[in-house]
Amino acid sequence: MTNGKNALMKKIQGLSFALDEAQLYLDTHPDCSMALSFYKETLEELDELMTEYQNKYGPIFAEGVVGDRWSWVDGKWPWQAESEDN
Repeated sequence: MTNGKNALMKKIQGLSFALDEAQLYLDTHPDCSMALSFYKETLEELDELMTEYQNKYGPIFAEGVVGDRWSWVDGKWPWQAESEDN
């Protein structure tokens, strides 16, 4: 994985984790406007980064396939280790 690709994936993973935690918090604090605001902002940022990643490197999930061919099978998948490049 290139440095840019790896850095972008780490940002996506971090935001995804933060979003999961915010969801859990909101399950027990549904009236917390600060948490809801954080959730919405994080969701928007995650969506933007996932779109950027998919435009540059291909789909992260099968649901991200766009176009006229099933590109999900092209190249390495996001969870494949760098060591598999050798």
